[in-house]
Amino acid sequence: MSDKMKIKVFSCIMLTLLFLCACRTQSVYAKEKITVGTNAEYAPFEYLDSNGNLTGFDYELLEAIAQEENLELEWKDMPFDSLVGSMETGNIQIIAAAIGPTKEREKSVDFSDVYYTGSQSIVSSQKTPLYDFAELSGKRVAVLEGSQSDFIVSGENTDYGVVENATVVRFKNAASAVMELKNGGVNAVLIDTIMAEIYCRQNDDIVYQKVDGTEEDTVYCIEKGNTELLNTVNKGLKKLKDNGEYDQIYEKFFSGENDTTQVQIADNTGIIGTFKFIFLQDNRWKYYLNGLQVTLLVSIMSVLLGTVIGLMAAMIKLNADRKKKETVLSRIIHIYVDVIRGTPSVLQLMIVYFAVFHSRLGYVAAVVSFGINSGAYVSEVIRAGIMAVDKGQQEAGRSLGLGYKDTMRFIIIPQALKNILPAMGNEFIQLIKETSILGYVGIMDLTKASSYVSSRTYQMFIPLITAGIMYYLIVKILSIFLEKMERRMRQSD
Repeated sequence: MSDKMKIKVFSCIMLTLLFLCACRTQSVYAKEKITVGTNAEYAPFEYLDSNGNLTGFDYELLEAIAQEENLELEWKDMPFDSLVGSMETGNIQIIAAAIGPTKEREKSVDFSDVYYTGSQSIVSSQKTPLYDFAELSGKRVAVLEGSQSDFIVSGENTDYGVVENATVVRFKNAASAVMELKNGGVNAVLIDTIMAEIYCRQNDDIVYQKVDGTEEDTVYCIEKGNTELLNTVNKGLKKLKDNGEYDQIYEKFFSGENDTTQVQIADNTGIIGTFKFIFLQDNRWKYYLNGLQVTLLVSIMSVLLGTVIGLMAAMIKLNADRKKKETVLSRIIHIYVDVIRGTPSVLQLMIVYFAVFHSRLGYVAAVVSFGINSGAYVSEVIRAGIMAVDKGQQEAGRSLGLGYKDTMRFIIIPQALKNILPAMGNEFIQLIKETSILGYVGIMDLTKASSYVSSRTYQMFIPLITAGIMYYLIVKILSIFLEKMERRMRQSD
């Protein structure tokens, strides 16, 4: 081997070693990425601030732990009752949702050291206060679905006492449970004491009573068997308690200095003041604007995907009908249409988001789910529109020397468009309204935005009717556009 060749080989080896060392160094100092599941509707533990950013005691404490231990956290907002299931499927590694350690949960997750100790309190009307579990007997009691309160009232957990013959009314967030009490739908709400204190400070027509003997620790749930992550979280928590940062975060969210009496603000300022309070304070109007953008984006992308899927499915079924012979593809399409039309869209969304996308890429999962759902209906609309075209049109195309594909492309489908346009418009309108279920997977659409504003202001009618008006305007504008298209297409008749 010549000297030049030896130099080249040596240089290549050295460059390779330097590259590997660089990669190794980068991996050593790179932050480990951990996915955290939460339910951002449980202030002050976890909630969205005025800019729509996640915050709260759980959030800031775990972020401080991550900073101490060189972890990078990716947060996923989802329904409370979906958190443990998401961890079991490996979608998240930590649950930060003011959750208590129970024997049932211990089968699926590991628990961190205790970072907060709370208790259960009964929230009731000031006119008819309730003081203990015995007084809840036979009453309607609201709880956060899947919480310790739920287990107590339903009788699944008797360690803290027994509530006999109560009717359990479950809600996805605590604020909705409190509003149900204020509206007279339930007799009481069973909830964590710190939450009860905050809601009663903000609403002067309800009171709370702490139930003795219900003291409960609060922990982070860690992926089962992930001892390294468990030790890391515990080590970081101890550091924060030792250096005083834990006390600062605790004081920030539990001092109560920033609380205001929401009902008094709304009731004592007149209609204009109420509107300002609901929409302008804390920039709550931004939730509607962002929710509108999400609703429109998901709807448009879904209908485009659904049209492509529907057209392909319709052509496959029509081709099988033309040949009078079922194919493997046509049978698959038949099953697809049958299953999609026979199951709820909310169930399809949750399966796609949690089981297929594993709680990641929420907007993509939503578009895929609604696109698949829409495709089943669109396929039948297109197939019916094509079959409605007179059979003589196909014969005319053949007499002009056109093949089947060209006949469909240039003669049949253009005529079918006139038949299917009204039905396609209705499908798009229906799809826009179906996106209101996006909140089930933690996406802030227009409906969830109104629900969130209601939960922060304790005003139900105005926030919800505002969302309703926005939906109506979207549908009205779309209907006018479709009517103009239909009139233009009829001019050629």
